[in-house]
Order: sequence, then structure tokens, then C-alpha cells
Amino acid sequence: MGHTDFKKHILELISKEEGKPIPHAIVAQKLIQKRIAQPFNKKDIYTDIDSLLKEGSLRLTKTNKLVMGIQQSTDEVDTSIPPQQGTIAITTSGSGFITLENEKKSKYYVYRTNTNGSLSGDKVEFSVLKKQDKKDLLDAIVTSVVSRNKNFFVCTYETTESGYKLTPEDSKVFLEFVLDSTTDLVSGSVLLLQVGKFEGNKAYATVSRVIGFKTDIGVDILSLVLDNGVEPEFDQDVNDYANNIKIEIDEHQREIRHDLTNLPIITIDPATSKDFDDAIYVRKEGDDYLLSVSIADVSHYVKYDSVLDKAALKRGCSIYLVDRVIPMIPHILSNDICSINPNVDRLCLTCDMIINNNGEIKDIKVFPSIVNSHRRYSYDEVNEYFSGKSTLEKDSDEVKEVLDIGAELHAILTKSKAKRGYIQFEIPEPQIIVDEKGIPTEIRKRTSGEAQKMIEDFMVAANEAVTIYADKKGWPFVYRVHDKPSDERLQLFAIEAKKLGFKITTDLKDIQPIDVSKWLAANQDNKNLDLVNMLLLRTMAKAEYDVNNIGHFGLASKNYTHFTSPIRRYPDLMVHRIFWMNEFEKANTSDQLINKFNNELDEDCQTSSANELVAVKCERDVNDMKFAEYMSKHLNEVFNGFVTSVTNFGIFVQIENTVEGLIKLSNLKIDFFNFDPKTCELTGRNTGKKFSLGTKIKVKVISASKALRKIEFELVEFLGNR
Repeated sequence: MGHTDFKKHILELISKEEGKPIPHAIVAQKLIQKRIAQPFNKKDIYTDIDSLLKEGSLRLTKTNKLVMGIQQSTDEVDTSIPPQQGTIAITTSGSGFITLENEKKSKYYVYRTNTNGSLSGDKVEFSVLKKQDKKDLLDAIVTSVVSRNKNFFVCTYETTESGYKLTPEDSKVFLEFVLDSTTDLVSGSVLLLQVGKFEGNKAYATVSRVIGFKTDIGVDILSLVLDNGVEPEFDQDVNDYANNIKIEIDEHQREIRHDLTNLPIITIDPATSKDFDDAIYVRKEGDDYLLSVSIADVSHYVKYDSVLDKAALKRGCSIYLVDRVIPMIPHILSNDICSINPNVDRLCLTCDMIINNNGEIKDIKVFPSIVNSHRRYSYDEVNEYFSGKSTLEKDSDEVKEVLDIGAELHAILTKSKAKRGYIQFEIPEPQIIVDEKGIPTEIRKRTSGEAQKMIEDFMVAANEAVTIYADKKGWPFVYRVHDKPSDERLQLFAIEAKKLGFKITTDLKDIQPIDVSKWLAANQDNKNLDLVNMLLLRTMAKAEYDVNNIGHFGLASKNYTHFTSPIRRYPDLMVHRIFWMNEFEKANTSDQLINKFNNELDEDCQTSSANELVAVKCERDVNDMKFAEYMSKHLNEVFNGFVTSVTNFGIFVQIENTVEGLIKLSNLKIDFFNFDPKTCELTGRNTGKKFSLGTKIKVKVISASKALRKIEFELVEFLGNR
């Protein structure tokens, strides 16, 4: 049966309401009551509403109700409110939300016809329009773009009968790109464009790079990387610098470093790892334990303010994608010269900790060292040994003793962390398996065994120890800080958690990490614990780097930094330099150099925090694309899932393999549903069925767009709440 067009009737119906907002379901219900439509036309009605929203004839209020679209007109500007400036975020529909500086919540809504060519992240000047709905956000119109968030875009080039078309990689970019030259361009090419001039919705651009053909292996991921502003290749001068570095441990280095090569030091990492920046050694000392954590001395090779150092700061961190790693420093360093590979001498910084039976650090020493890894273990090997499936019969007793005593210390540290309130989030992480062509063949939950948890405990201990050490010295320092969640976020969490049967056992005021740990401990039998963990994580503030120490809420730590991964994180490299400049090589470091370094600490912390967000977004974008590509091979298949979010336009559902997709209101065919913004629930008008966080359902995959990185489901069966 073909699609019936109801646009004309929808517009007539809503225009008669004279500005009064009307829900989607009521529109459909009235058209059916007037016999303009039949019950089976409900999906067509919702499709036409979506189309009218996209073209601007209709718009949504904050409560997801429909009103006639705002037309751009100067006489609608509220002249009693002066023009303001803020940052705009554009949605996939083309509309936007403006947030003022130093404010977290948006107060202004910009319909797509009023964005004036602005893009997400742009700083804009705007005027407020006369309000139509007092309960809604203030309507606004962008009058000018003050500054652009970016001027580079990845687009796919296609020839047409009238010329050419450029489709942006980012579906939230609504610009018409005009190239200064199309010479030698082939239809289907993916291009990196540099925009020289913006005029309204037009962008005049130059091709700065032909990334490849859209069907070439790996071009899909490379396109996302470049569109996020990440350059995967190093400049020639950086590579030349790195290629000239040699592993030479001279007499001076042997004099100033502790030689630990005789100790059975080991590394434990994922089986696929090629860069090893941490190694461990553990032994008993009476009733106490010596935990020795040795970290690759990247700072010895990446000299401060060198061309290599500037390239590392610009990247900020390595980015780990499904089929590749974009390293912070060139592979010759990350995988060889700096990496603690087995059976070769490597330069390190070592933190020795004496830890008692209560998990308390009694003594700390930090010093430059030379180590030789006696064994490179994978997590799987150690987990099999810990579980008794393997005896590691080919390994020496002294190496296995490190594992045995390490397991003892791990148990002590785990108990100590729990006692102080360390928040252990149990959130399933996806693992995407791709073939040699980059096509996803499987998505499964990543497993984490005792070996992973043991190494995490040891790295946390080392990070805390070097922070305590530096604080006692009074040095300017780099902290990894994590603020407590805001009262507003906690209140929202409490509301949603209650619906999931999660008991909050302490007061929300002046919350401490131990309180959250108590909640989780008291709710271990809750069937929705995975979802609660997700909600808790969303509630938390973002961790970042700072020169001021406010502590780390999630780790329940008063003193924390990042010291243990200088191969892949720039702040760790900064921390290593602090030790060299202030202690190990203080006599050979000028005050002028130390002052310059210290004066840059704050800005470099901010840069590192910003770069971390770019890396996270890049990783998520790639994962979302591969999720959609994988699910496109499973159209019409049915999966069990649960609701992770309820919105005014539908519900988000996570299925068993951690993939998330949307069920639009039009695909909830069992009833007409009304959205309640206070409870974030959808309620059926006839059946009374409620969709809220944690609702168990069966869904069918009806679409999966790799280009849009979106998956859509259709409701198959309502399984109930709890």
C-alpha cells in the first residue's frame, strides 16, 4: 500500500489551534476521528509530521508538542531584549540550541530557518523572538556568526547533471559547499575541504586532501578521524626527529639510574598491544608488600619544547579505534624505543611503594631506572593462571611468584578501595571485531578479569603515590581531578533510580564517594543494575586535568594524577618532566626553563582536557558507524532489549550486544502515546502501557544507516517494567 499524503490536513488542523501546542498523537487521533485518515494510516501521519518539521512548516515545543513553524521576520524580534552572544549546538534536524557563556543549560531555541548558516560550536550573535509558548525555551534568530568552531569539513563528491554535489560526513552540517576547482576530481571521492569564506548557507572551499574513494578499505574511519580535526600522520620534520633517535644507554644514564635489570619485572597487557608503558614487580617485605611500578621514560626521548614534543601536545593522547591506533608519538617510539618490550633494557621512571596489610602506602620512592622485562604476559594468560586453567609451566618460579604475591596485594588494595568509597562502575563495554576489509563481523561485550583489575589497582596506587610525593615537595603539579556531581544531576538521578527499584540509602546533600558505594552495595540484587550504572556515570562530572587539586571523586582519592601512561597521554609526560626538573636533574635545569614550563602548566592542562574530549568523540563516532554497519546486516531480526532513554520523539533501546537504537513514536504501533516531561515517560492513551527507563521489550531492526551512524528499531513486544 502506497503512502498517503496528509501534510495539507495536518497544517490545517494545527493552524486552527491558533498557536496552542498539540501533541503528535492528538493530531493523528483527530484526523482519524474526522475520517480524513484510517487507523492504519498512523505511520503515514507521523512520517508527514517529520517531513513538515524538517522543512520548517512545523516546529516542536520543549514538551514535544507541535506548533506552526516560525518564519524569519524582523518584526517578530523582541526589541525589549538586546542582542546577545552564545554558543550554538545544531541537531540532526537542522535546528539549534544556544547556550550563554558560563551557563550549562540552553535557554534559546533556533529553528532551522533562523540559524543563518551557523554550525555546532560556533559563537553566534542572536536576537530573541516574541514567544509563542510561555513554558517553552525562548525562540531566537541568529543574526551573525561571531567566530567559527571549525573551517574544515570532510565531504563526499558526486557529479550530477547540473554539476556536482558535496555531502558532508557530519549530518548536522547544513551548508552548500562551492569548490574553487573540480579539476581531476572523480565522482565518489571523499575530500577534506578547507573553507576560506562563509556567506550565509554557502561555504567557499578548496580541496586540501583527497582522502580516497568512498568504497576503499579504511576510508570510512579515516574520514571520521579527519572530520574530527585529528591528523593521523605526523609531519616529515617530526618523523625525521623520531627516526634519528637511538637507544643508547650511556655512562651518565647508568650513573643516575637504579639498575633493576636483575629483578623479575613483568608486563601484563591486552594480547593485541604493541606499546608497553608500564611494568610491575611485587614482593613481600615482612608483613608488608613492596609494589614497584616502572613506567617508560618517554621524557628522555621526547625533549621538552622540541618539534616532537609540540606534536605530542597538539594530539594530547593516542586514539584507539576498531582497526588502528593513532599514536601520540610516532610508532618507532611508542612500539619500540620507549616501549618496555621483553628481554631488552629500557629507560624508566620507577615508583616503589611499601604497602601494609590494610592497603595503606607507608613509604614512597620515585627514581629513574633501567629495567628489563622478564616476561610479556597477556591478560588472558594471567587470568587463566589465576583461575587454575594454566600452570605457566614454562615460566620461572620467580616470575610466577610476582603474579602470586601480586594477587595477594590486589585483594588487599581492592578491599581498601571499597572501604574508602572507590566507585566501581560495572558497565558493559562493546568490542567490535572487524575483518581484513574493516567490515564488522561481531559485536560482543568486552570481558575484564582479575588480571585487568590487578593492573588497574597497581596503576591507581602509583598515580596516587607520585601525587603524594610531589605534594610533600610543594612542586607545581598536574592533577587528574574529578568534581562531585551537581545537586541538580543527583536529583534527576534519584528520580530515575527510584523507578528502577534502586534504593538510595544515604542523604543526597554533601554527597561523598562512600555514599555511592553504599548505594551500589545495597542494590546488588537489582535487575536493572547495568542501567543504574549507566545513569550514575551520566550523573558524574567529567574528569579533567588541572593545576589545582580538588581530588578525584570517582576514585575516592584526595591525591591523584596520571603518571603511568606517558606513551599515550601527554599529562603523564608533563608529570615525568616535573620530577626530572625538580629532582633528578635539578642541577642541570635552568631556573628560566623551569619557570617557562611552570607558566605553561595550566594552559597545557586545558589543552590536554580538550584533546581528550576530541579523542572520545572520535572513538564514539567510529563505534557508532560500525554499529550501524553491523546492524545493517541484521535487518528484520528481533532482539531483546531495554529502554535507556525516553524522549519526546521516541525511546532509545539497548539490545544484548550493547548496540543502541531509536524507536520513533510512529513505530510504537500498539497505541497512541503521550510524553510526560516531568517523569520522562510515554503512556499509552488506550492501553495504559508505560515506557520508562529499564522497560524490557523485544525490538526489530528496521533501518541502519552507516552514513548517519543511526539505527532504528520497531517495537515487537512489550515485556514490562522491572
